[in-house]
Amino acid sequence: MPEAPVADPLTIEEAGQAVVARVSIKLFDDKTMKRMNDMIDQAAAKPGVIYVVLDMSKVQIVPSLGLGALVQMSNKCKARKQRLRIAGLQPQVRQTMAITKLDRILDLVDSVEEGVS
Repeated sequence: MPEAPVADPLTIEEAGQAVVARVSIKLFDDKTMKRMNDMIDQAAAKPGVIYVVLDMSKVQIVPSLGLGALVQMSNKCKARKQRLRIAGLQPQVRQTMAITKLDRILDLVDSVEEGVS
């Protein structure tokens, strides 16, 4: 019996003036972050994109390199005159953001719906 194809844990979709990037894995490591960054750069280069929403509702662990990469991604969005919004953080990831004070720099929202509006 053939094996079912494995769904890509990283997806990008357009929603009006927003690009929604979804991360469907537990560990948001450096390799994943670099690939997601490239995908977002390509999708967000289109005219009319105001928001980049990163859906991290499935992510449970963000190592320090991942945190740094989120700050870089936010800076890239600012350079393109866009806003990065990070949606749906698990409680332990949100706590990490608070401890590192990244919740003061990054735009954290409760849901993708809130992020695109």
